[in-house]
Amino acid sequence: MKQKLSKKEIEDKINKIFSNNPSKEDIRKIKILAMSKNIKLKNYKKTFCKKCLTYFNLSNSQIRIKNKFKIIKCKECGHFSKHKLK
Repeated sequence: MKQKLSKKEIEDKINKIFSNNPSKEDIRKIKILAMSKNIKLKNYKKTFCKKCLTYFNLSNSQIRIKNKFKIIKCKECGHFSKHKLK
């Protein structure tokens, strides 16, 4: 039987997994956990591809800054993520 985790325990688990390079499976599990307790991923959302769930690093992403936007291209699937700069 699965044990139920509290919101605080899930947030700790998310912080722990994102502290080192998470795999695609780790990110998929985190997204499911966060959605189950309605937890926002905040800045972690910008660290992985929304389409293929690959964690961004220098070898698998390309970053451009254009017109107050940060555009990240995933080299795995070719998906573009666009974030507004503050």
